[in-house]
Amino acid sequence: MGHEQAATAEAGPTNRFFEGNGLRLHYLDWGGDAARRTFVLLHGGAAHAHWWDYVAPMLVPYGRVVALDFRGHGRSQWATPPHYGPTAYVKDVGALIETLATRVVLVGHSMGGAVAQWCALALADGIEALVIVDAPHGPPPLWRRLQWRWRRRAQGGKRPELKSSADIIRKFRLSPPGTYLTKDRMEELALKGAEQLPNGNWAFRFDPETRSWRKTEAPLGRPNLRRITMPTLILRGAESELVSRRVARRMKRRIPVSEYREIPRAFHHVPLDNPEATASAIIEFVEGLGTRRA
Repeated sequence: MGHEQAATAEAGPTNRFFEGNGLRLHYLDWGGDAARRTFVLLHGGAAHAHWWDYVAPMLVPYGRVVALDFRGHGRSQWATPPHYGPTAYVKDVGALIETLATRVVLVGHSMGGAVAQWCALALADGIEALVIVDAPHGPPPLWRRLQWRWRRRAQGGKRPELKSSADIIRKFRLSPPGTYLTKDRMEELALKGAEQLPNGNWAFRFDPETRSWRKTEAPLGRPNLRRITMPTLILRGAESELVSRRVARRMKRRIPVSEYREIPRAFHHVPLDNPEATASAIIEFVEGLGTRRA
């Protein structure tokens, strides 16, 4: 396992790499006392581990905190030939848990939250508790999948190259677009998810082929929430347009040991919009785990 200091102004996480399922996968490590617990944070589609930069430092007093880059995202290796989608991502989370050699509190946002639901069934022995952050039950809504399909066709399936870091900042957009993230933090997030290429151009650290995973992998279907046995916290951005209050509450009813909370002043990108309230909700939840078990 190699490591190098990550370029972040928040709490200075360390870049770490491990071999998982034939790929060199990357995660950020903020440190913390693994004897208390270990948090594994999962980002959304087309995002990266730095999506957790503002939440992770607040969790460190309560345990070790790491954030995975899914294959094809961030600093993790691209799969060649392309092999993406829920089945592959669940295997990569399993490889990380095996590397960490401990049970974890699994926290997933958006696509990461959907993957976390499948992990709760496939990797139950390695998961102490589950936190689902503004993630639907199963695949994203049809309108979102159609939007991604259109975007892929518009870009031709090849990673675009831009002339400068300033172009990266101008090109970067959140999807869905609603956010309370400041302009400075938006620019910082854009650059953390980009790299300068040997030819001098710039590009986002993201394999466009991740969007076409249904061509190579059969859909898993919706995970059976009634079979999730570990304590679960469901968080929803109070202003989210991707996950409705009705859907989130239905998930809460179906997961046997679960809680539901809304994060104020947050659209879909909850960890970016209101990191303080997000971290507080997670901390309150994990600190009460012993009481729930009793």
